[in-house]
Amino acid sequence: MELSREHRDRFVAQGYVVVEGALDGEDLRPVIDDYAAIVDRIARRLRAEGRIRQLYDGEPFDTRLARICDEDAATYFASDESLDVGRTRTRGLFEVMRNPKLLDLVEGFIGPEIACNAISHVRAKLPSDEAERKGSNIAPWHQDAIFTTPEARELFVLTVWFPLNEATADNGCLQLCPGLHRRGTVYWTLDSQPPCDPVTVPMRKGDVIFIHKLCPHGSGPNRTGGIRWSMDLRYQTLGTPSPRPEWPSLIARSRAAPDALTTYHDWSAAWKAGIEKHPKKLSYPRPTEPTPFLGPMYPWVEVCAAGRFPPGSHPG
Repeated sequence: MELSREHRDRFVAQGYVVVEGALDGEDLRPVIDDYAAIVDRIARRLRAEGRIRQLYDGEPFDTRLARICDEDAATYFASDESLDVGRTRTRGLFEVMRNPKLLDLVEGFIGPEIACNAISHVRAKLPSDEAERKGSNIAPWHQDAIFTTPEARELFVLTVWFPLNEATADNGCLQLCPGLHRRGTVYWTLDSQPPCDPVTVPMRKGDVIFIHKLCPHGSGPNRTGGIRWSMDLRYQTLGTPSPRPEWPSLIARSRAAPDALTTYHDWSAAWKAGIEKHPKKLSYPRPTEPTPFLGPMYPWVEVCAAGRFPPGSHPG
């Protein structure tokens, strides 16, 4: 599937676009299988330690970890970090990050030289319980432009988000502020963001949303008994500074040097070394007042001007 004119026009106008059915069950199976195995290992360890009474192995992937966390609150509060990309480093994750169908669409935004940086996550949005201060992966309104080093501040970095099961209003699907990105402004704090008319974007398994780094978005609580599993990845032009350089990027696609693609072994080893050196992500000073974004808003225009624009992406 290639990026269509309609996809491009909506991205320019709204700051995001959903491509329905971009991936299928087989595309997502590697990461789902890996995380089902991880949850199984968690259950067996907790059962051996006497922290849960049963393995919950009759529960489906969408609910099993939630039932485990019902018994063991410590696992609930540790899940955000323990399940994330740098900690698990599974081959299934790696394969989904460089899935050709996904990269064909990403190429329509940034061209054929593609890196996937370390601001990439797997999220198990567990059921919320305000009384117990359980708010798994509730995301306040923010622009992804604020997560950066000074060196990468003016780069175009594309956010790619997709659920591993159905994302609904009840289980905390994404909400976005359409059109606000066109102001070309980075709002570094919640207080500085202007009001908007948010839209709620439910998505089916296989749908993928592409989000401009200046488009504010967030998600509310999970009001169900299951889990909203999702991945959010960040892609940028190969050779540009990573907004999270303490942890590794991977070369996902290169038409110029196809033999230079990052191998799974190298990616996993780099993550292991990066986490050992920097167990927590580094923080950088941020402005407190809104600032203009001075980088390219839609870099595929520049790619097209260089004669490297992917067929079918209609730069206009």
